[in-house]
Amino acid sequence: MLSFPLTSTVRYTLAGIVLTLGLAGCGGRDGVRLSDTATTVPEDTAFALPGPGGPAIVNIVERSFRNATQQDIFLFTTASTPGQNVMRVQLFGPVGSKFEGTKSLGYSSVRASEIAKEMRRELPGIALRQSPIYLQNNYGPFSYAYGHGRGNDACLYAWQQIRSPEDARTAFQNGGTIQIRLRLCEENASEEKLVSTMYGYTIRGAFNAAGWNPYGEPPSVEPGLGRTGHPIYPKTNDVRDNMMPAVEVEKARPAMQPRQVVVATEKVTPIKQPAPEETIPLPTTGDMNGIVVPSPDCVNQSAGTGQCK
Repeated sequence: MLSFPLTSTVRYTLAGIVLTLGLAGCGGRDGVRLSDTATTVPEDTAFALPGPGGPAIVNIVERSFRNATQQDIFLFTTASTPGQNVMRVQLFGPVGSKFEGTKSLGYSSVRASEIAKEMRRELPGIALRQSPIYLQNNYGPFSYAYGHGRGNDACLYAWQQIRSPEDARTAFQNGGTIQIRLRLCEENASEEKLVSTMYGYTIRGAFNAAGWNPYGEPPSVEPGLGRTGHPIYPKTNDVRDNMMPAVEVEKARPAMQPRQVVVATEKVTPIKQPAPEETIPLPTTGDMNGIVVPSPDCVNQSAGTGQCK
C-alpha cells in the first residue's frame, strides 16, 4: 500500500473540514422543530359539533395531508372502559400547495372488513353487534355497532360517509368526501341515547373551493306541489301538535248606566223680608174740621210756653 506524506496545507484543510462538520452537528442539535402537520386547535375551529346536551369537546388534534385534513375531536367521558371518546372527521379535498410534500391520507369506501378492523382498534376486547336497521340523519345514511364495555358502560361505534352520487360527480362540481367515525362509551347509557349523538351533530367544516360539494345537488320539489288537483291533507298528529292555542275572549261587559250624581244641598231658610213701614190710615169718616195743624212758630218754641194756639 502506497502512502503519501501530508503537507501542512493538506493538514490545515482537513482540520477545517472536521471543524466545520462538528459545528454543523452542534447547530443541528440546538432546539426542536415542530411539525405543522399535527397541531392542537381551539374548540371553535371544530369541523363538527355534537348536538345540544353533549358530549362536550375536550380537545382537538388536527392533521394535514396532501389530499385531506383530519380532526380527532376528543369528547368528555365518564366510562371506565379504556380508551378515549372521539369523533373523527376527515375532509377529502384541495388542501392547497402548502402540504404538497406531505403524505396522502388513505381513502377507502365503507366496507365491512375495514369497519371490523376499525372497531377492533378503537374498542379492543369488546363484543359489538352491528345494527341491521337502516338509519339516516341530516347528511344521509349511517350505521353503528353497539355493545357493553367494562362495568356498566355502554359503547357504540358509528360510521358515515358523505359523498354526492356517482352520476352527479364531475371534474368540476360535486367533488369531495367527508368521512365520520364516532367512538363513544358512557356509563349506564342506553343504546338510544348513544345513537342520538349521530342525529344531533352538525358539520361546519368545508373547503373553500368551487367544485367541492360532497352533499350533491339539493332535492327537487315534488311535481304536484303548488298545482291544482293535488290536495295535501295534514296528518292527525300534525294538526294536533301544531294547533294554535285557543284565545280566551273576554266577555263583553254590559253597557254602563249613567250614574246619578246626588249633590247634597243645605236647607235654605227663606229670609224674612222686612215688613213695610206701617202707615196710619187717614180717617175716612168724621169731621175734617176738627184736626188742627200746629204752626211753625209753635214747633220752634219750647214746650210749655203756652203761646201755641
